Amino acid sequence: MRVQKNSEDIGRCGCGRRDYCDGSHGLTEAQWQQVLAKELAAAQKNANIGTKKEASDLCTVSDVESRIS
Repeated sequence: MRVQKNSEDIGRCGCGRRDYCDGSHGLTEAQWQQVLAKELAAAQKNANIGTKKEASDLCTVSDVESRIS
C-alpha cells in the first residue's frame, strides 16, 4: 500500500476510477468497461423494479464513458 501524505486520502485509490480502493486499478481498460457495463445494467434493473421506464430514459454505457472521459 502506498503511504499517503494526507490522512484523508487513506483508503482512496489514486487511479481515479473510484473514490475508494477496490482493486479496479489493476484492470485493463477493456475489463474496466465490462465492470462499468455490469454495474450500469444492475442499476438499471434496480431502477426499473416496480416502474415502467422507456428505453430513452435509461443511461447507456456511452453516457457513462462520456462522464469519465
